[in-house]
Amino acid sequence: MLTRESNTGFSLIELILVMAIVGILSAISIPKISTLVEDVREKAVVERLIADLSFIRNHAVSYHDTTWLVVDQAQNQYGLYSGPSAGTRVLIPDPHTGESAVLDLDDDYVGVSISSVDFGGSAEIFFNWWGVPSAGGTVVLNSSRTVTLIAETGMTYESP
Repeated sequence: MLTRESNTGFSLIELILVMAIVGILSAISIPKISTLVEDVREKAVVERLIADLSFIRNHAVSYHDTTWLVVDQAQNQYGLYSGPSAGTRVLIPDPHTGESAVLDLDDDYVGVSISSVDFGGSAEIFFNWWGVPSAGGTVVLNSSRTVTLIAETGMTYESP
């Protein structure tokens, strides 16, 4: 009896069809993934800014000192300082790394920029040794996320 061996495998048309489907799915999903990465970076900066504001408020109370958040919108960065006045303030070292507490968004969070800053008409805010801020205000990132500081309480949150 004659037996016939069957050749198993994929035809050229099947392979081209699968590659076309993979290409279409990639073209659809890659832009969505890059948007997701940008959203994650923005959220990380918002959380970091809220944590830094809380840190300098607590630092002011703990050390009975004046602490400052100074935002440089042109350089896309902000720094944390302590000292009684703008002329005598010094950078607070980062408690985790011991390095200066200046956050440069261009280096650390590519694609996130400071759109606007308004702390009562200024780009800086200070907390007195009671933890009370000099003014309330906002920092807007990428024209879409806003961090708000409440003047009466010194509390911060992301506004919708």
